[in-house]
Amino acid sequence: MTEFSHPLSPATIPEQESTGARGDCEVADVPQAAQVDVAARAAVRRWQGRKVLNRTSQIDACRGCGRNVLDPDTGVIYGRSSRGYAVTIGLVRCGRIWFCPECSAAIRRGRTEELKTGALRWLAAGGTLAAVVLTARHNRTTELPRLAGALWGEPKRDASGAVVLDRSGKPRRTPGAYQRMLTDPAFYGRPESTRTRKDGTVYSRPAEDGIRHRIGYAGMVRASEVTRSLENGWHPHMNLLVFLGGTLDGTPANGLVKPDGYFAPGDDVLEEWEDWLRALWARTLRKMDPAFEPSTDCDLPGCKCRGKGHGVMVQIIRSADDAALIEYLTKVQDGKPPTDSIRTDLDAATGAALETVRADNKTGGRKSITPFQILYRLWDLEVQGTDPRLAEGYGTPEQLRAWWSEYEDAFAGRRAIEWTRGLRRHVQLDGDDSEERDLDYVYEGAAQEPLTGGVVMTSDAHGTVVGAGAELEVQAVVVGELYDSVGDLVGSLGGRANHVRVLTAEQLADVQENLAARVLARQEDRKRQARIAEFEADQAAAERKRRHFVGLVAQLVAARKAAV
Repeated sequence: MTEFSHPLSPATIPEQESTGARGDCEVADVPQAAQVDVAARAAVRRWQGRKVLNRTSQIDACRGCGRNVLDPDTGVIYGRSSRGYAVTIGLVRCGRIWFCPECSAAIRRGRTEELKTGALRWLAAGGTLAAVVLTARHNRTTELPRLAGALWGEPKRDASGAVVLDRSGKPRRTPGAYQRMLTDPAFYGRPESTRTRKDGTVYSRPAEDGIRHRIGYAGMVRASEVTRSLENGWHPHMNLLVFLGGTLDGTPANGLVKPDGYFAPGDDVLEEWEDWLRALWARTLRKMDPAFEPSTDCDLPGCKCRGKGHGVMVQIIRSADDAALIEYLTKVQDGKPPTDSIRTDLDAATGAALETVRADNKTGGRKSITPFQILYRLWDLEVQGTDPRLAEGYGTPEQLRAWWSEYEDAFAGRRAIEWTRGLRRHVQLDGDDSEERDLDYVYEGAAQEPLTGGVVMTSDAHGTVVGAGAELEVQAVVVGELYDSVGDLVGSLGGRANHVRVLTAEQLADVQENLAARVLARQEDRKRQARIAEFEADQAAAERKRRHFVGLVAQLVAARKAAV
């Protein structure tokens, strides 16, 4: 029910320099006040990107994000927080981490905190982490949906191209290289099995340990991201944080780490794991499409792959202040510069989490862009009229829209951040990777932020503000505590000034409470309707199975009668 935006309007942003992308730009060696200003500019940039998304996306939820009102009877609150920010309450949010700059930032902040806690607990218990980057070969002609399917899997289709459904009506999926990596027998091992030969003898095969047993694999967090370069086209890749050094009683998904089961995997078994991963990754992608097969060696002097190829990169992290953690995981994030040293375990774990999940903060350059920079460049070119040579990123508006459409096709319905089953239990965390939890992160960001004052406007008044693109102007007035001027601003935009009411902090708190109660009631009703629909679907599936069985029995009876 809430969203944060910083009190700046597009008019207050200086023209971009010809060096290119600013967006969420680097702030190393920048004074604290300037860092705050950079963070504010980044927030405005995300707002601009969402405005472009509203009119560009083919996804209904994205088209209405930040525009539609949650409860028309309440309207929309623009309040000033006790920390001096503008808080907007009462708008529908899409919760699409891949596509919405605003929602992505909120979700990734929440997921960062979760991963930070898990990483810190695992290291403190005596475990080991591995930071792994996985990618595939690609070029300017590579189709993003095909490459994404090879990496992460895709719905199975029949000869006509229609999605194949299982008995419960859910789409069947063809596993990608990532899923095959987790299930390969050499890694996962083989359980004990028994079978009867044709001659009647019984053969028993004892259980075999896999590499996972030797490295103490307990699970991993996968954070996926995409960039696009002028030279080589789309570049999707995965950042993995792998939890190693745990002796399990059972499987990673269903077992438990033994109380004294933490250990430091030796260099020999870690090298065995890395060699296996590199070979399997290349082999699996080659089977899917030879054009996707990454290199497994490299002769470039000084290359960071250390001669091992570019498909797989592994760094082992044995403590929260490990040099590998600092090198790989502590980057410029959220307006904070990289530190010279990690002063506490918490700082280190935060760095690990941020790099793993904060793809929304990353920018490319003049020849490489992130998907959000596609939206930002469209804003620069089409709204601000920026000279294409000075605008962020590259590409014409026609190209940018085609690339965005391709990106949506490739990643709609996919999870950007995913924990393997059981891992949260191993680090004593609740929660899940669901879209519902993502929406919780989006809405709860300012739910408990005390408001010192503000206004509430009707849906019609807010529609006037949105139509004029004046949300940031309203926020700036609210931050300045000139609440009586908001109605005048709405009137100047062609709306009705009397559709804006000034409220005290106490009145705003009451409105928030009532709004939360009504929204929660509607959510519960939707969940109840979903449960009913799921029950009815299960009943229908069971009925289909029963009819199928009855039909088979009838056929057998008819066949026997015919034989007699």
